[in-house]
Amino acid sequence: MTEGDDDGILGRHGDHGAGWHHGRGVDAIRIREAARSRELAAQGHLLRLWRPPLDAGKWRTRGLFQAADATELESVLSSMPLRVWRHDTVTPLTEHPSDPGSGDVSNQTSPYEADMLDAVLARWKAAVDAHQPEYVAALFTTDAIFQGLHPYTVGAAGVAEYYAAQPEGMTAAYTLRETRALSDGLVLGYLTVDFGFSDRATLTVYLSVIIRQDADGWRIVHYQVSCLD
Repeated sequence: MTEGDDDGILGRHGDHGAGWHHGRGVDAIRIREAARSRELAAQGHLLRLWRPPLDAGKWRTRGLFQAADATELESVLSSMPLRVWRHDTVTPLTEHPSDPGSGDVSNQTSPYEADMLDAVLARWKAAVDAHQPEYVAALFTTDAIFQGLHPYTVGAAGVAEYYAAQPEGMTAAYTLRETRALSDGLVLGYLTVDFGFSDRATLTVYLSVIIRQDADGWRIVHYQVSCLD
């Protein structure tokens, strides 16, 4: 399937008859084909592969590919080692309006996910208000990307250092604007936060957070602040 302006393309490839080549050379090419398939999957071009029922002595593979256009698809297919023996038949696909995997419904958060996001944010607010940087940091994963109003850091230690440097009396009042379920156990939240101070004007920022469920519960894996005039 596609995202944005990309075209999802289903290629049926690999029609091989009784004249299929044998020997060590074929085995070597199949190994290279497998390696190349993994590379294309990592690049987002190869989504799925299937092998349909066939008569003995025949070989066929059906694959779901994603490419920007026919030219890019041809480049992807021609980069696969088995292309030297394979005939490809390409059928372009477009989205279906009734596809259960498309549309806004697919990434809406469940009530449980929304509650978990709000619970994490409530604990974050409580720790910020109490000026407890170690408690704030405990809400983040060990690989969390943290971008406050200083250069970004990775991991909980940077979070603790950032909040330890904030003035006593700083408070955080947040309003959750949008939530999205990115995948199972991964939820995005977009919010506005009013940081209050005892000696200066309130600072309003826009905050995107992603929380992830792991063995320790729901914690923040991504935190990014932006300021708009």
